[in-house]
Amino acid sequence: GDLTRQQSSHTHSSAGCPQLPGEMFVADLGTDSIVCFSLDSADGKMKQVGKLAAPRGSGPRSLVFQRTAHKTLGHFGVVSLEMTAQILLVRRRPHDGCLEALNSPISILPDDWPEADNELTKFNKGRWASDVVWSSNGKYIFAAARLHNSIAVFEFNEQQMQLQFLRRVPTGGKTPRCLTVSPCGCFLLIAHQHSHDISSFQIDEANGALIFVDKLEAPLAACIKIS
Repeated sequence: GDLTRQQSSHTHSSAGCPQLPGEMFVADLGTDSIVCFSLDSADGKMKQVGKLAAPRGSGPRSLVFQRTAHKTLGHFGVVSLEMTAQILLVRRRPHDGCLEALNSPISILPDDWPEADNELTKFNKGRWASDVVWSSNGKYIFAAARLHNSIAVFEFNEQQMQLQFLRRVPTGGKTPRCLTVSPCGCFLLIAHQHSHDISSFQIDEANGALIFVDKLEAPLAACIKIS
């Protein structure tokens, strides 16, 4: 990991859990953990109720849950591990509310990336994950890799609680920093910080394929949200 960014707690993002408005999950890149909070109805304050340890040096960046929970298996989520360019499948257990990891972290980069003489190795050895999102139907996960400028697509097997890598798609820009799926579920939007644009891809819900649609100029695009 990058010791300059992991000398102490470094809260990178927070996320709520669908259908559970009183809970909050915080990705702490500095301590390699996801910290779980719950709203105390007595005093109206958020209190820590648990913590999930991520692999040392992995640097959790963000956590996002599926839009709906499974009736018996609970809420499934995925964590972007920035420092190791991996994702981690997790679950909020329905019987006790605890967060657990369901597998070992999975790389979003090709095995041969980066080559030894690639100048990008000076940036955390060429590994730099950014955002991760679910498709609206909960069947696919899209994870962005900065430096490699690609989206890794995974299929989620709910019953087996496993991810399968499907394909890797070039984003068509530099430094994909933020992803969002349109409310209709038909499009994936990618904010490119260093090529100064936002790209849109159509999502094929049958197989998770991404088809380029259009690109819009946006200086230093770092975040994109749709209300």
